[in-house]
Amino acid sequence: MGKKVGILTTNFFSPDGTRMVYGGAERYGLELTKLLLELGYEVVWWQIGSGWEKEILPGVKIYTIPETKNEFMTFPNVNQHFYEQAVEMDYAIYFVTFLAYPQALEKSISISHGIFWDYPGFDRQLATEADRKEWLRRLHIALSGVQKVVSVDTNTINWINATWPGLYHKLEYVPNFVDLGNCRPRAEHPGKVRVIFPRRLTSVRGVNEAARAAKVLTAKYPGKVEFHFVGRGHSDRLEAEALKWASENENIYYYWQPPHMMQELFRHMDIAIIPTKAAEGTSLSCLEAMAAGCAVIASPVGGLADIVIDGYNGLLVKPTSNNLIEALDYLICNEDERRWLGENAAKVAGAFSLTRWKQRWQRVISDVFR
Repeated sequence: MGKKVGILTTNFFSPDGTRMVYGGAERYGLELTKLLLELGYEVVWWQIGSGWEKEILPGVKIYTIPETKNEFMTFPNVNQHFYEQAVEMDYAIYFVTFLAYPQALEKSISISHGIFWDYPGFDRQLATEADRKEWLRRLHIALSGVQKVVSVDTNTINWINATWPGLYHKLEYVPNFVDLGNCRPRAEHPGKVRVIFPRRLTSVRGVNEAARAAKVLTAKYPGKVEFHFVGRGHSDRLEAEALKWASENENIYYYWQPPHMMQELFRHMDIAIIPTKAAEGTSLSCLEAMAAGCAVIASPVGGLADIVIDGYNGLLVKPTSNNLIEALDYLICNEDERRWLGENAAKVAGAFSLTRWKQRWQRVISDVFR
């Protein structure tokens, strides 16, 4: 029987267990689980929830911890329950860095999916200077307690190195991935320019700016430009509102697809917009769009600058509606530039293959899980 790995996360499913969260982090979690299984480990997950149990893959259980208390952007009670319940685990992975506070299992790894404290509303959650100092203290303890911190982007690594230089030896850069084996030749749709917003319907992902751009440009280029909003909302109500809005606007569509269908969808698109405002790593959806040969318009936030080279395989713009409209208008009117950026995007995506991601993770696992 293989050694056991316990993984702690906040939400793979909604806390009541009724909705699976379809996002980049959850897809990452599935691939990491598959890799651990391939390497001969048994895998068990824990998350915040009301006492239910599920399987995220055949034979891979996810248990719930009925604790929701949040202190200074950390979950010490969840951490404590995991520490006690994972007593039979040989190794641990804290799927979000702050979950390793206040204590981490001896042979453990944590993952940073990108800086999340660059969002403008973050300071309001830590109202005083004393609160911010306490949050920093707890984050330092969380980073110090594990043997390795896997970061999906260099932005986080640079911030940690500048803040606590003594932690540099713990940090491993393992950018996100794209499954190049699923890529197929681009589909042609003469006379149409299809733009995709492949993101959750949240303000931090730039959905409001994207919606404004869609309204303006479908009106400016009637019958030529389509906008596809493809992603889950946080509730059925929000998704119903998005569907209603799209149905009232010609050439604007809203729907969502399971993760394994996204690469097939991207091959029917010309431009992908990733207008993230904050809390971004090396976006999986951005990499998939690049691999499909889409020209990418992204914001210089988080790890996006690790994968998008402005003017070579995409455009980097500040995430405002005006900037987004201007960049989209330029690519809509310049087919040669659009195609050139897309061709280069596909080349760059080759450096972020799932195979390379597995190799990098396997080295980290072999270092820590001895």
